[in-house]
Amino acid sequence: MGILSTHVTHGFKTGIAAVLAYAITTALALEFGYWAVISTVIVMQVYVADSVEMCLYRFSGTIIGAMLGVSVILIIPKTPLFIGIALFVTIGICSFLTRYRTRYRMAAITVVIVVMTGLHAQDVLIFGLFRVLEICIGILCAFAVSVLVFPKRRVDVLREKLETQATACADKCCILVDAFISRQQNVAESLVTELAGDVWDNHALLEKTRLHESLIYHKKFNENFALKVSVISRSVEHLRNMVRALNAIEDNGYDIIMAQELKMIAEKSGKALVMFVKNEPLAVKNDLERTVSELDAKFLDIRKEGLIRRFDTKKLIQVFSFYSSLLYFTDDILAGMNEL
Repeated sequence: MGILSTHVTHGFKTGIAAVLAYAITTALALEFGYWAVISTVIVMQVYVADSVEMCLYRFSGTIIGAMLGVSVILIIPKTPLFIGIALFVTIGICSFLTRYRTRYRMAAITVVIVVMTGLHAQDVLIFGLFRVLEICIGILCAFAVSVLVFPKRRVDVLREKLETQATACADKCCILVDAFISRQQNVAESLVTELAGDVWDNHALLEKTRLHESLIYHKKFNENFALKVSVISRSVEHLRNMVRALNAIEDNGYDIIMAQELKMIAEKSGKALVMFVKNEPLAVKNDLERTVSELDAKFLDIRKEGLIRRFDTKKLIQVFSFYSSLLYFTDDILAGMNEL
């Protein structure tokens, strides 16, 4: 779904939620039913996780704000001076507390609603309860529409991001190995930098989906997202280490004896990572393990034959750093497969 269609759907859903809230408050003959409609607009977000988060913030903030508002009306004299002081104090406190919890911004809104419209109410407690009821109706309408009508889930976004990132990791691993076997060419740091920033956002997205969508869409969370996020993060870090190793020295470099084997393990590791993230049959796992064993055996033979003596100390460190990062990249993918 494109950006335009996503926001068209969001506008459609917000309109439905607002009309639903209006219909319910009209049927119940609530005096200030427009607060329910306003609440749907405040709460409704593009993604289900964000809507659920806003519902929780709006609900808890409403309760806190209503209690503060009713208390203010009951305690202070009904004069402009004291009303101004009360608004200054309560709104100021709620706004300050937003540094700890976003819900206090909603509390400040509810304080204003209760105080400004309830000063002359005959029964302040009943007045406050009805304002809470109206706002809660709006919250429930927004929640229901968000979950039931063309839901746009963060968990689906996370799945798509992981698949895209796995493919990017596979492609970049092959590019880096090609640079390594082509006499250790330097590569641009930006090759992995943007991907690293994108991957870093996975953790916040995972936490949001876990907190606000997992109970609603339980079946969609049986995909080991935490494991996949961890494997992708470690994979990108290994790629960054490979970039650092390539750029550590600027020289003419050396031909690499195991060039074909390194290209093969890069291709197979990348393919395995993509299959791992997509939950496809992991038929490549045994083949990848066998390739790693063969690579290790050949590397040991090369060491025994003394063929690495041609490298000076700096070049030896570069070669070993790149080689170990590539193996760590592969090992983490295999470890992830074993945990599925």
